[in-house]
Amino acid sequence: MASKEELYVSIDRGVYRGGKSNLLMCQASTLASLKRLYNLKVLARQKNDLKKILLRLMKSVNSEINAIQKRMPTSSIPKTIQVTTPIIEIQVEKPKPKQSVSRRSGLDIELRLIQEKLAQLNS
Repeated sequence: MASKEELYVSIDRGVYRGGKSNLLMCQASTLASLKRLYNLKVLARQKNDLKKILLRLMKSVNSEINAIQKRMPTSSIPKTIQVTTPIIEIQVEKPKPKQSVSRRSGLDIELRLIQEKLAQLNS
C-alpha cells in the first residue's frame, strides 16, 4: 500500500527530541570508545617496542659482564663446576612510529560535531 505513496507519521516533539538525543549520545560514546581503543593499540605497540629495546640492552649488559669475567683472574675451581652460558645475539629493528594523525583528528572532529548537535538539541 505504501510502496508508491509517501507515508507521514506524527511523533510527539518530546519523544522526537529524546530519541534524537539518545542517538547522538550513542554516536558520541562509540567515537570516544574508538578513540580509546586506538590509544590502547598505540600503547601496546610502544610497550612491545620497549620490551625489544630492554631485551637488547640486557643482552648487551650480559656480554659486558662476560667480557669482564674473562679479564678477571680465575680461581682454582675444578672444571666440573664451571658453567659457561652461550651468548645468543638477535638483531632488533628500530621501532617505527605508526600514528594515524588524520584518523585520530577525524574522530575528534566528528565527536566535537556530535557533541555540539547534542548541546543544541538539549538547550
